[in-house]
Amino acid sequence: MKVSLAVILALVLGVVAGLGTAVLRMALTAWDGNPAGPATDPHRPPLARSGGPVPRTIVEQAEYDFGTMDFQAEGRHDFVFRNAGDAPLILTVGDTSCRCALSKIENDRIAPGQSGKVTLTWTGEHKPGPYRQTATIVTNDPARPGVILAVSGRLTAVVRPVPQELVFSTISANEPATGQVRLFCCLAQSLEILDCQFDDQATAGYFAVTFEPLSAEELREEKEAQGGLLMKVAVKPGLPQGGFQQTIRLRTNLPSVPTLEVPVQGMVQSDISIVGRGWDAESSVLNVGSVSSQLGAQRRLMLIVRGLYRRQVTFKPVSSESDQLRVTLGETTEINNGAVTQTPLIIEIPKGSRPANHFGSEQGDFGQIMIETNHPHVPKLRILVRFGVVE
Repeated sequence: MKVSLAVILALVLGVVAGLGTAVLRMALTAWDGNPAGPATDPHRPPLARSGGPVPRTIVEQAEYDFGTMDFQAEGRHDFVFRNAGDAPLILTVGDTSCRCALSKIENDRIAPGQSGKVTLTWTGEHKPGPYRQTATIVTNDPARPGVILAVSGRLTAVVRPVPQELVFSTISANEPATGQVRLFCCLAQSLEILDCQFDDQATAGYFAVTFEPLSAEELREEKEAQGGLLMKVAVKPGLPQGGFQQTIRLRTNLPSVPTLEVPVQGMVQSDISIVGRGWDAESSVLNVGSVSSQLGAQRRLMLIVRGLYRRQVTFKPVSSESDQLRVTLGETTEINNGAVTQTPLIIEIPKGSRPANHFGSEQGDFGQIMIETNHPHVPKLRILVRFGVVE
């Protein structure tokens, strides 16, 4: 019985001591809003003690609505912190809602009566739609130990090309072609094109681009559009036969969208066509693949000519961007009772070629062969060769 009474007495004394410690701790330390108790973060500034000089945090605007922003752009805003107390206000960076919102503190120690800026930057994460992100600034103000800053608004494509890629399905080698892209702008600021460049300089001379304002009727097709331009793309005769790809790079007057890219692709057809194993007519690429340096490789294509000039057309290899490609032409013959002529084209990767990468990747461009003709409408044929040489 005496043992039981001693145990009970020890438990009671322990509870009383614990409650006393908790009360004393609450009296000496201001609550920081954390249900688990004061934060143990070593970077957190110590809260000013009540009863003496304390800072007082004033934030003029804790939430900033940026309105509409391009979903690929970066936003930035300065929040102003003012110390209305009589002790220095200490600021440190706390948690953010995601890595897209980062804080920069201009002055982490603000004297009484002074102000300082906290900069918040954010990106749209490439996802159009409503946007809201927050960041917490930790202070030593016992009345406001944490200040939540927020940015919100709507992400959209500030400039939206329609269509996003201009496709010329089939055009004639000896006739011009035109296409149009509407550039819708959702800002009140007028869209202007300051410069226009082409990625593929080899074919840049065959393209011409002009701009004119979109009509009111065209603007109604895009719900958020407040302005925009009609981009007209003209393709001149003479593009090499086969598939072509070009990228039109536009420089604009809009800080949120300094550049725009409009891909262009199509197929040039004429009286001359190419057939054979590994030949991709849509991209004008001959796919050879990996080739052993010890064995080499050879591909045989056929140049097919129809039309009025079929019997007069001749071919001449004029250049190869890779010295590992050898090109020879066979004898021209007639087929289908003379309605078509065909000329063998042999492309060889010789034995003993050094290792190379011509797979059209960052490590190496396609091999390229140019062939001249005397056809009045098809002066050149361009053949891209996709291959690599391994030991």
